[in-house]
Amino acid sequence: MSSSGCYYEKDTLRLYLSPSIEYCAHRRYAEPWVKIEKDNKTKWFQLVFQCRVNPKCVKKIEAETLLALDHKNVQIDPNFNNKELEWILRGKDGVYHMKEDVICYGLMMRMSDVDPEQLPASKWWKYVYRSK
Repeated sequence: MSSSGCYYEKDTLRLYLSPSIEYCAHRRYAEPWVKIEKDNKTKWFQLVFQCRVNPKCVKKIEAETLLALDHKNVQIDPNFNNKELEWILRGKDGVYHMKEDVICYGLMMRMSDVDPEQLPASKWWKYVYRSK
C-alpha cells in the first residue's frame, strides 16, 4: 500500500491492482532478474502476486498508464480493455493493512530462456512511455 505516487486522493492509503497478468508483468511492476546456470545458460525470472479482491472495495477502475500517448491504441492484453487495467483500492480509515478485502493466494513465476521483453506476449512493451 502507498500514499504517494498515485493520482487518487492525495495522502490516502491505496493499493493498485490489475486483472491482467500481462500488465502486471511489465518490468516497471515486476522487474525481471537473471540467473546464470552452471552450464552457462541464462534464465530470466519474474514474480507477480495473484490476489482475490472484494469487488465492493474497488474504488476506481482506470485506464493503463504505461503506453506512450501516441500508442494508446495498442492492445496490452487481449482479455481486457486498456481502459480497465488499473484498479485502485482505497485503504480504510485507521487501517494500514488490507487483510479482509484482498487475499494473496498465489505467486505467479515466469521463467524464460530470454529476456521477458522479447516474449510474444510482451510485444506491447516497446510502446511504453519512457522518460528521458
